[in-house]
Amino acid sequence: MRTAATRTLILAAVLAGALTVSPAPPATSSVSTSVIVQARSAAVAAAAVKAAGGEVSRRLEIIGAVGAMLPPHALRLLAADPRLRLHADAGVRAAARGSGSENDTEGYLLYPSAATGAAALHGARVATRRDSCSNQQVSLGGAVDPMPLLGYGVTVAVIDSGFMSFQNRQGTSSGWDAYDPATGALYVEGDASGGRSRCILYRDMLPRPDTNVNANAGDDARNSTDQNGHGTHVISTIADNRSAALADQVRGPVGVAPKVNLVIARALDRDGASSYVTVIDAIQWVLLNRERYNIRVLNLSIYAPVSGPYWADPLNQAVMQAWKAGIVVVTAAGNGGPEPGTITVPGNVPYVITVGAVRSGRYTASGADELAPYSSRGPTESAFVKPDVVVPASRTIAPVPDDSASALAIPEARIEEKGDVDYGIGKPLNKHTYYQLSGTSMAAAQVSGIVALMLQANPAMTNEQVKHRLLATARAALDPSGQPMYSVWEQGAGLVDARQAVLCDVSLAVCALGTANGQMNIDLDLTTNAHYWGYTQWIEPPGEFRLLDEAGQPLAVWDGAGRIWAGAGRIWAGAGRIWAGGWSSEWVQGSAADGHDSLWAGAGRIWAGSTPITDSGAASSGGELVVSDEVDPPIYDVVVPIVMR
Repeated sequence: MRTAATRTLILAAVLAGALTVSPAPPATSSVSTSVIVQARSAAVAAAAVKAAGGEVSRRLEIIGAVGAMLPPHALRLLAADPRLRLHADAGVRAAARGSGSENDTEGYLLYPSAATGAAALHGARVATRRDSCSNQQVSLGGAVDPMPLLGYGVTVAVIDSGFMSFQNRQGTSSGWDAYDPATGALYVEGDASGGRSRCILYRDMLPRPDTNVNANAGDDARNSTDQNGHGTHVISTIADNRSAALADQVRGPVGVAPKVNLVIARALDRDGASSYVTVIDAIQWVLLNRERYNIRVLNLSIYAPVSGPYWADPLNQAVMQAWKAGIVVVTAAGNGGPEPGTITVPGNVPYVITVGAVRSGRYTASGADELAPYSSRGPTESAFVKPDVVVPASRTIAPVPDDSASALAIPEARIEEKGDVDYGIGKPLNKHTYYQLSGTSMAAAQVSGIVALMLQANPAMTNEQVKHRLLATARAALDPSGQPMYSVWEQGAGLVDARQAVLCDVSLAVCALGTANGQMNIDLDLTTNAHYWGYTQWIEPPGEFRLLDEAGQPLAVWDGAGRIWAGAGRIWAGAGRIWAGGWSSEWVQGSAADGHDSLWAGAGRIWAGSTPITDSGAASSGGELVVSDEVDPPIYDVVVPIVMR
């Protein structure tokens, strides 16, 4: 175990600058700064902002904060108040790549349902709880029917750049069934077949001036839009119902879970960019609609730079609230690979499912699946192993609007595939073409679809159980001798095995329901100054990562000299161990910049089948509990008046 002195050193190194406040503009400036002001509650934060002469832009109740526009004098006053925590309203972007050789399919179309293996599951029938999509809500009944594994009865929420626009239905001024002028929310009941309907809810979280396609007035207010194209691609990866010739030439739906209900929040603009305030507000909206629409999965194919420990980041706090509410949160690992320590926000949250990307053997010189070079690697800044799993996500085929920014920016990604996008809710207003995009955005979307299939087949599973099953059934990349060919900091538990994650129809101990995050207490993490620190250390000398158990004993060693596991035996087979790890102060203080790119092994990986099982009861390792009084501000209930100076 680490000593208290070591923990303090690690925390000091990582947290330096973690709670920095956006610097105040020069005294002569009158430009307001967008800031997140956090207190015990949003009401308290709002009162403090108003008392200082600032303007509240959005109330972020789920993290006890408000988004605010602060002129220089207000920023200085609030930054000096020890009862408040101020965060810069940082930028958020779509986690996709669309340039270079990753766009060349070489004439081969690998649709999401085929890439993940979900297509082979779609014909299986499972007892599915009967649900009803009516009166702008999803109602669940007690009866069950045998239904194909297509995502029936499960709602997936997606926060992204929006959704395609639809033609107005005959005799109406919208392609949607209902419109809420107070919030701008749109609702439609489509045909999900099998005697069931499909709910889709859409909400534009962006400002809606006349220059926005979703303006406040006229027909524009009653339609969805995706000016960037990323959102349509991500949503279609999950849920496009169009039938196409799949990789094995068998026809089937494009999407991984083509019958799911959808709750869509447009939070990214035409450039695929957003802000913390907007995305947190979107997560809050998803939580408000969780029970009404039976939201079980939240897909976040987005990223932001890491500026401190996971627990101090306001976007991560919102994501943790979603996990605490029981939603399975699936996030992109980021596209910063192959460098180590490149996992991004919110993928660095230890509780959620963080997904990395594989390049299919269809597109590699070796003919074998390989870890995508761009896929971000761990460890995280707070000492946890990430990503959790990987999935083929290079050159993912899905539609984007022809007039979207993505389509115009990367014409080389366009494929000559004709077909109308099909969601069973009407005809697209604009033409769409299928594009091959690469990135952990696509990886997260594919896993969100697999999770939806898991929940259709196993509706009583909790988010902890879903994560445990997903990791426990994953397959590690092994060399011919059976040794792992990527470390846990590169591949996590390994390649997702859709069949075993969903059906678990083999006699494996991993099929038992378990808890993915060990004894970690998310409520304690969110409401106190106690947080968690993982078990990986960077040891110098000899210059290696070490994954330690709770007693401080090495479980795995990565020496960076071609042998990923040195002296630890064959303890990672990807089918029964779920690790949480981290790094030590030496790494945090600068070793990452000292030429450790050589730690990351090269190509030639082979994704093995199911491998021998280790003790599944020991599969979950959380993190070491650490307490830091200097991390969190005092909690208070009443605003003390601020004297204007």
